[in-house]
Amino acid sequence: MSDSDDFLTCLETLRKSSEFLTRKGVPSPKCDSEWIVSTVLQKKRMSLYLQPEEILKDEELVQIREMVVRRGKREPLQHILGNVNFTGLLMKCDKRALVPRPETETLIEHILRRIPKSFDGKILDLGIGSGAILFALCSSLVSASGVGIDKSERALSLASENLLLHDLQDRVVLQQLDWFSDEVDVGEVNLIVSNPPYLILEEWEEAEPEVKVHDPKEALVSKEEGFSDIRKVIQVGGNILSPGGLIAIEFGISHANPVKDALARDFKDIELLKDLSRRTRFAVARKA
Repeated sequence: MSDSDDFLTCLETLRKSSEFLTRKGVPSPKCDSEWIVSTVLQKKRMSLYLQPEEILKDEELVQIREMVVRRGKREPLQHILGNVNFTGLLMKCDKRALVPRPETETLIEHILRRIPKSFDGKILDLGIGSGAILFALCSSLVSASGVGIDKSERALSLASENLLLHDLQDRVVLQQLDWFSDEVDVGEVNLIVSNPPYLILEEWEEAEPEVKVHDPKEALVSKEEGFSDIRKVIQVGGNILSPGGLIAIEFGISHANPVKDALARDFKDIELLKDLSRRTRFAVARKA
């Protein structure tokens, strides 16, 4: 988009924005343009096409241009908008933690199919990040309590803001902890959930700029072919999860068999489950 554009309609603004983002190599230029324009105009995306000839105000165009330029530099759309919708919850989102992925919403669905709505136990989120997983579960399971741990102070500061945003501070506790050097001691736990780092360094180096530049590297990359943190999560689960309690983990596409083998020591009813792309991405099991 150019600063010389005057008297642009909504439809023209969408077209110019999409063309600009296409030239910059943005993967979903039309969709991202719709999100930016609808956010600035405070309208639903589909309603943009109901009044396509509406002339945008100067201040609206300035704001749209600024956001489109940022997206053209491959800053994540969620950072530009300042939030992301995750299982119906609007989560604050910035570079302090990973952007919650749509694929991870599937993990929430798998968990909620396996525990009753009346669940009143304690949920432990190992590597809470922005808080998306734990807060989604606690919002659905209104009698549950939760503990979220992370070694990143920056991630915990974002999680704290989302905790207040969703009014869960009476049921959820956050704790800074490195599970490789600190003991995980949070009392009896009935459900453990984790989306730990699982990329190898080469995968991170080849990632899109939205990931490589803007997501925290320590939340993505793990040692031992991406399996080090996954193994630790399973070990912690074996030590502190109550008998019959559930563990649910997200992992990389090459980790299915190692995850199954690692779970076999302390867990039963092991299920390997698929994500939205039909790739094996999650494991759910019960403590023996």
